[in-house]
Amino acid sequence: MSEVRVSHEYERFWEEEGTRIIDCKSCGFIHVDPIPTKEDLLDFYSKKYFTEVKPFRYEAVDEQFVAEKLGRIPKNGTYRGIYNRVSKLLPQGNAEPLSMLDIGCGNDLLSRFFANHNWQANVIEPNQDAAAYLRKFGITVYERFADELKGIGLRDISFVNIQFVLEHIANPIDLLTQVYEAMAPGGIIRVCVPNDFSAGQMAYQEYYQEKLRWVVRPDHINYFSFSSLSGLLRRCGFEEKYRTTNFPLEFLLLGGQNYYADEDAKKLVNPFVKQFQQAFAKTGRWNKLTKLYESLAEIEMGRSVFMFAVKR
Repeated sequence: MSEVRVSHEYERFWEEEGTRIIDCKSCGFIHVDPIPTKEDLLDFYSKKYFTEVKPFRYEAVDEQFVAEKLGRIPKNGTYRGIYNRVSKLLPQGNAEPLSMLDIGCGNDLLSRFFANHNWQANVIEPNQDAAAYLRKFGITVYERFADELKGIGLRDISFVNIQFVLEHIANPIDLLTQVYEAMAPGGIIRVCVPNDFSAGQMAYQEYYQEKLRWVVRPDHINYFSFSSLSGLLRRCGFEEKYRTTNFPLEFLLLGGQNYYADEDAKKLVNPFVKQFQQAFAKTGRWNKLTKLYESLAEIEMGRSVFMFAVKR
C-alpha cells in the first residue's frame, strides 16, 4: 500500500510479518507505521471488505428476508440496551426531533431501531453492497467514507454510533473532530473498538512465545485500549460517561485454548460464550453478568471496548 507520511514519535514498537506497529506518543494510541492512503482504503472497503473479509450474501436478501428482519429488530436486546443508555445520558428536555448517525455500520440495523422510536436516522457507509442493503430497510444512507462527514452537512446530531470503525481508518482524530462539530451540545457518542495489546493478550503472547495474533492486516490500522480510547475522546472534546466490555476471550488464550491457530478450538468459542451468557440470562441473573463486564472494563480486560461519552 502507499504511505501517508506524517511524523509519529514513538519508543515502543513491534514487528509482525513485515508490518511495524508503534505505540505512538504523537497520536496517543497504537497504530501501524506507515499508515495506508485513503485511496488504498477506498478501494478495499468500497468493493472488497464484505466479499473478502466479512462475506455476506446480499444476493439472498429478498422481500421476505427484509420483512422477517424488520419483525425481529424491536426484540433485539442489544439495540434496546444501547437505546436505553443513550436516552439516560442525553440531557433532559432535548428538543425534538432527536437524530442519530451510524458511521460505517455495514449491515447492522441499529439505525432502524432508533427510526422505529421516531428518531431521524442516518448512516454513512462506503461499501456499495452494504449501502444498498440498508436502503431496503428504509434507512437514509450516505455512500461516503467516514471522514467525509463534514461535506455531508449534517448538524445538531443527538447521538453518533461508531462501532468497530476507528481501528480501520487512517485518521481517527480527524473523524472524531468532524463528529464533534456535527453534534448537538450534550450529544452522545458511542465508540466500540477491539481491546488490543491488553494485559491479557500480552501475557498470552509472552507466556506462550506467540505471535501478535490480534494484528489484522490490511484492515486494522489502529489498536486501542480503554485508556487510549478515553484519552482520544477527551482530546477531541468528549467526556467519557460509561464503559463496559464483552466476554474476555484472552482468558481462553491464557488457558491454552489457542483459537487463533487451532481450528477445532476456534469452532468452540462462539458456542462457549453463548452458553456462558445464556446461563445468566435464562436464570434471571443478567444484571450480574452486566456488572461482571463493567468490572472487567474498569481493569481494562475483555475482548472489546464499549464506551459512551458526551460532547463537552
